Formats: sequence, structure tokens, C-alpha cells
Amino acid sequence: MATLHLLMLIALVVQLPFAGVAVALEWSSRKRRPTVRQEPLASRGVEVERSARQRAERPATPRVEQPELPAERLAPPQEALAPAAEAAAAVPPPQVLPEPPAPSVPTEAASPPVEIRKRPEREEQVVPVEQRAEVAAAQPEAAVVPPAPSHREPINEEPVQAPRRPPMPISLGLRKTRENFLTRIRAAITGSARVDEIYEGLEEALISADVGVETSMKLVEAVRSKLKNDARADLIRDTLKQEMEQALVSVDRPLNDSSPLVIMMAGVNGVGKTTTVAKLAALFKAERGSIIVAASDTFRAAAIEQLQIWCDRVGVELIKQKQGSDPAAVAFDAVKAANARKAQAVIIDTAGRLQTKVNLMEELKKIARVVSREIPGAPHENWLVLDATTGQNALSQAKIFGDTIKLTGVILAKLDSTAKGGVVIAIAERLKLPVRYVGLGEELEDLRPFDPREFIEALFSETEDSRLAASGTYAA
Repeated sequence: MATLHLLMLIALVVQLPFAGVAVALEWSSRKRRPTVRQEPLASRGVEVERSARQRAERPATPRVEQPELPAERLAPPQEALAPAAEAAAAVPPPQVLPEPPAPSVPTEAASPPVEIRKRPEREEQVVPVEQRAEVAAAQPEAAVVPPAPSHREPINEEPVQAPRRPPMPISLGLRKTRENFLTRIRAAITGSARVDEIYEGLEEALISADVGVETSMKLVEAVRSKLKNDARADLIRDTLKQEMEQALVSVDRPLNDSSPLVIMMAGVNGVGKTTTVAKLAALFKAERGSIIVAASDTFRAAAIEQLQIWCDRVGVELIKQKQGSDPAAVAFDAVKAANARKAQAVIIDTAGRLQTKVNLMEELKKIARVVSREIPGAPHENWLVLDATTGQNALSQAKIFGDTIKLTGVILAKLDSTAKGGVVIAIAERLKLPVRYVGLGEELEDLRPFDPREFIEALFSETEDSRLAASGTYAA
């Protein structure tokens, strides 16, 4: 082991002189190499520009004119030119071929030669600052050339709105009621020759149309007292028509003309009250102008959001608060805003409630009291929304609501979906309330003002169904 270490040490000592010689040779070779100095690009450009400036400023070397030599010295001697002339004469002249004729190109006229003139260099004149304004004023203004008119047809970017269909006629909304009613009336007045049987059949026809037992008996008794024992079918039919029209016209009265007109809407759950409020707002906006809707239904979930969507479609303002707020406070804010903004009408949407819930019915009284503090006499109209498909149940609802607040009218929704349209006669005769509007569809235009005479004419029109079917405007 010691021997191995000794050998390694001897090898290292032997290699040290060779390493020193190699380092010395490398150092000497580096010193002999020329060092190339790279100047930056900016300094190169400065040197080039400086040399060009020096060449331009260097004085031109004067040209030394050479003396003109005499012509004798410039011209070669004639003796030297003689052999060359003889050799040129001995060579025959080259044969010149005739040029082919150029193709004839018809031209209108020969264009004159174009003279090219050199543009004189413009000498820049330095104008003092004081004279620049005078020079600018003296120069004429440049004529502004208008752009050439475009031949492209203008594009009409206004959105094309689909035409809105006309509102459904009340005659079509009464189709189901009319078919049932007229069939039974026709069978009653033509099926028997006995007077007692005729009037019994007439009473059954009225009850089947949901006119009600009490109201049906009154109408039949009035017809019989007028006609005595006359059993002519046409006369019985015309007299019944007059009595039903009289029952509706007797309770009809004009709408309150207050401004702003405050209307409170009431009704049980599920009768379509919120949708009716939106339809009524659209109708009033077209007739009166600015309308404000109060979202006082703060109890039902998503009721405020639903009414907001409808008001956005109609384009009317909605006064609202968060869910669970006091409905009377919302109504108060709405009538206060109507006074400040000169609105024409305020429609208050209240929460749907069962007529048996005493605490909810008392809430309607509170809304009426609070609203009257801002506008004396408000609400001017209290309308009850009834579902026509419920028939005689609508009468019990109207009676309970009438005991809580003073009802001034009824809106009958979904009249087109029932064969019990005779409830309109029962409401007028028993509750002594006018029917203000009837709902005949789901669109905004399908809330129609109620006309007693139009209603009776549509109910007794035997040719209405065939005429509507032939027109094809509405589906059956």
C-alpha cells in the first residue's frame, strides 16, 4: 500500500514540469494575437457621418485644362489610310432585305409627343411668425369636395314586430255556455205544447247554465207573468232574453272618474288574480296613460317576481318591497308615488286568501284604511276576481268578501273555459254587483270590458257558432 502511494506521488511530480510548460506556451500565444475591438453601432454611424461631412467640406481640386493640339497632329496621315480604303472597296456591300409591312392598326388620331419638363426645385421661404396669420388669411380656403353619394339601398334596422292579434270576441268566449244553454232552451220551448211543461223545461235550462235556482225561478216567473198562457216559442225566447238583459243592466253603473283612480283587487287563491292585474294594467295604460301597480301580495312565494315580469311586458311601474313586508305599507307607497308622478291609476294586487280566514280578511280592511290617509276616498274601486269555472261557489266567495270590504264590481276570469257562464246573471241578480271585465284567454288582449247587451246577444245568437267557424280566425 505504501508502495502504491509512493508511485502516485512520483507520477505527479513528473507531470508538474510539463503542465508548467503548457501554461507558458498558451500565455505567450495569447499575447501575440491581435485584439479586434468591436465598436458599438452608434459610434460606427457617427464615424460614417463624420467622414461624409469631411468629404463634402474638402475643397474641390482645380481642373487643369489641357492645351488643344493642332488638327494636323490629331488626324492620321493619308498614306496610312489608303490601304484600308482599298480593302473596304473590294468588299461587296451587304444585301439589305426589305422590311415586312407593319400590321395596320386603326387609330383615332396620333397622340402628340409628351413633353417632359423637369420640376423646378422649390425654394423654402422662411416667413416670420408675425406674418404667418396674414399669409394664411390671404390664401383662399380649399374647397371641400363632398363624398360621392352611395348607391346602396339603406337598410332598415328597426325590428319587425309581429302583428298582435285582435282580442277574442265575447261571442267566442261564450261558445261552451251558448251551446249548452241554447240546446236546452230550444228543447224546452218546442218539445211540448203544454204551458207548464214549457216553463219547467225553461227553468231546468237556466239552472244547467249555472244561473242558480233562485235566479232561474225569478226569471221564469217574470216571463210567465208577462205572457200569461201564450206558448209561442219565439215569444217565450224573446221575453226571456229581455228579462236577463234587464237584470244585468239594472246593476250596471259607470266607473269612478277620480284621478288617480285607486283600485284594490281581491280574490281567493288560484283564480288568476295576478294575471288579471297585468291585463288590466295594459288596458288602462292604453286608455288612460301612466299606471302604477302595487305588489301588496307579499305572502305568496315568487308573487312579486311574477308580477314584475308582467309589468315589464306591459311597460308600467311596479312599487314593491321584499317578501314578508307589510302589504298596507306597499299600497301606501304606491298611492304616494301616484300623487307625486301624476299617475292616472293605481292597481293594488293583494294576496289570495280563503274567505274563511278572518285574519287575512282583516288585512284588506287595513290596506283600505292606510290608502285613504294619502288619498281621501281611496280605494275608489274594490273589485273581486272570480273564477267562472267554479259556478255557484263564486257567489259564496263574493258574499264573504262583500261583508269585509265594500265591493264595487266583479271581474270574471276564465269565462271561455266553462259552460257555466250563466253565473254572470246570478251575480248581478243576487249580489247586485256589476261585472266590469271578463277574461276570455291568456293573452294581454283577452281581458274585455263587459257589456250586458253584447253578452245577451252573444248568448242567444244561434248563428254565431257557424259564422265564427267559417271565418277561421279563432280555434274552437
